[in-house]
Amino acid sequence: MIFSNPQKVKRESEDFLFARTPSLEISGYEEKFITDFFTEKGLICNNNGEVIIKCSFDHSEKMTYIEQTRRLTDEKYVINTNVSVKGLTINIIASGKRAVRAAINTIYRQIESGSLFIGLIEDYPLFHMRGYIEGFYGSPWSFKQRMDMMKLMCEHGMNSYFYAPKDDPYHREKWFEPYPKNELKELKALIDFSEKCCMDFYFCIAPGLSLRYTSESDYSMLLEKVKQLYKCNVKGFGLLLDDIPSKLQYPEDIERFGGETVNAHIELANRFFDDLKFIDKSIKLVLCPLQYHGKGNEYFISKLGSSIEPQIDIFWTGRNICSQELTVPEAFRFIESTNHRPLYWDNFPVNDAEMFNEMHLGYITGRQKELFKYSQGLISNCMEYCESSKIPLLTVADYLWNPLQYNPEKSWDYAVKKVLGELSEDFKLFAENLLDSCLKVSNSPKMCGAM
Repeated sequence: MIFSNPQKVKRESEDFLFARTPSLEISGYEEKFITDFFTEKGLICNNNGEVIIKCSFDHSEKMTYIEQTRRLTDEKYVINTNVSVKGLTINIIASGKRAVRAAINTIYRQIESGSLFIGLIEDYPLFHMRGYIEGFYGSPWSFKQRMDMMKLMCEHGMNSYFYAPKDDPYHREKWFEPYPKNELKELKALIDFSEKCCMDFYFCIAPGLSLRYTSESDYSMLLEKVKQLYKCNVKGFGLLLDDIPSKLQYPEDIERFGGETVNAHIELANRFFDDLKFIDKSIKLVLCPLQYHGKGNEYFISKLGSSIEPQIDIFWTGRNICSQELTVPEAFRFIESTNHRPLYWDNFPVNDAEMFNEMHLGYITGRQKELFKYSQGLISNCMEYCESSKIPLLTVADYLWNPLQYNPEKSWDYAVKKVLGELSEDFKLFAENLLDSCLKVSNSPKMCGAM
């Protein structure tokens, strides 16, 4: 199986079947990167490999522009696999290192399955930002869990990870305190690993519970905190102003901003963005607003969006906190009102707060196929249970790469097999009773069909 469905395929002959795992001979663009990838997977790479992989770089319009999205990309690739008298040759043409990563992910999944597609594969993602956020209430994931999840998601086409566990005290409650040495060391290791995985690492900070917007000392502490993470090579930041009091708390803030919280948030976001850009022009900023769901044309979000810098992305959960649907008309209304494309913070499969007694093991649904044209992307909020989150997140990754050909049931079947392996069939009998979620997927389809 080629996961996700490629944008274009041209078959030349039947798949090439392997009697055993082949050795590889690798050359060309990003040779070391490709060799290291396959070596870590346990494959032998030498100068006499049975499968020859050649990689070249192409920065032409054809390889760096996606017509459907009207965006430039460094994730587009072409794989041309041929059988000749000399053996099996795979030619990769890539628009950048991320494209190389996507191509070798595809090749490895085929080798792992015991066969290679013979012919041409042209592929690229349709959603621009594709990722997940550790943004739940509950025990944060362990370092090992974060590494395992990032490895799996990067191998299935995601490109963004947002660090924002509500119960990390240095993210929210103690936002003004620098990370202690040991915690920072662990974060740095994760940041380094994200670079290896070709994933953007976003560090999110949530100061809204106690920040005094008129206080220069408070603002200085905020800036120094993110500088600590910048020194660890973080180039993406999230400013989270959600789940805080709707009214300003301090007399000096009320006087300065006329009692309107939105005015304080506009000034903070623009100042913060400008200072980040002064540090490094390549830094990106995402804002989670106080109002993060609704019709998209309410006063608060309209004024905020139309008043902050166009380059600041805005998180949005849709019509509801946990939206059953995300639609193109709703996205278009948001764009008209805010002058920003929504970056969806999708509260699936998260199961915190009132959903604490639920386990969301189903697949992503209710997101329109054409949504990629009217959004910055989609970031999926995870469950506290990291291993269980892998199943729904794999279907999210599938949808985000190629929503036009996304098949929820087939995607879920692949996800269960990928995570559970030999236990997948037995597990599916259990998991089918846990498909229900805020998305309203029906439970127990097999049992209901048998009645």
